[in-house]
Amino acid sequence: MEDYSEYNGPETPLRKAQLASIDVLNEFDRVCRENGLVYWLDFGTLLGAVRHKGFIPWDDDIDVSMPLADWLKFKSIGADKLAKGYFMQTEVTDPESCMGDGLFKIRKDNTLFIHDFDDFRSNYHKGVSIDVFADVPYPSVPKGLLKFMRKRICKAHGFFHYHARLSFRNIISYFVFPVSYVLFKGIWKLICLFSKKDRELTPIDRLIYGYPTLQSEMTPPSEILFEGRMYPAPKNPDARLKDMYGDYMAVPPKEKRRIHAKFVCVDTSDCHVNL
Repeated sequence: MEDYSEYNGPETPLRKAQLASIDVLNEFDRVCRENGLVYWLDFGTLLGAVRHKGFIPWDDDIDVSMPLADWLKFKSIGADKLAKGYFMQTEVTDPESCMGDGLFKIRKDNTLFIHDFDDFRSNYHKGVSIDVFADVPYPSVPKGLLKFMRKRICKAHGFFHYHARLSFRNIISYFVFPVSYVLFKGIWKLICLFSKKDRELTPIDRLIYGYPTLQSEMTPPSEILFEGRMYPAPKNPDARLKDMYGDYMAVPPKEKRRIHAKFVCVDTSDCHVNL
């Protein structure tokens, strides 16, 4: 078996970030359980739970999903229910985050987790976090059609919800993407209007890859071991992971393993840069 300690061995920055994000997950889990809200581990976190019984060794964030009604309820109560030291980041609580719809984050105060797309010109919370996605109904459309639609909708949506650098290409995109988004989102709404919706996944605005899973394979949630503790999982994790990744048990080669973080600090009182 391969030794993954080069990625997240004890006391490595990545392992410290993983442990900090587990703190956030446990606080999120507490609020959900106390308020009767449904969620499950999803995407790379679910894959890690099945394949590694914890994090994918080079992964540095946690993904969870919630049925839309539960997601909306948490979004409305979370800021008041979370313990001190945790921050619910939405487009309302942190406008400069450009969060957009379909996703909010729970951040841990007094930490830093910097991606390559983070913008230090904008004042938004950049702490260690978990991503909380809404899970919405989808029709069983051909995979090629879904791929065509999501690439156009998601790309246009993402352009206005990330901090794009100034360039000639981005100036052109600023005028093109609003038209593209309205056109293809309108077509997608028509497709959904006249189709039976028996699958579910994160909203198409945020759908980077994968295919929606049959609702009958998603709920009621099961439980799965992740980092030594049981957490909610889709009813059939295998079905979800096959829809998202295909042969998900195949470990990618080293050149395709990517750590998202460019800088991690789990205690800002102990981190400084000499200028």
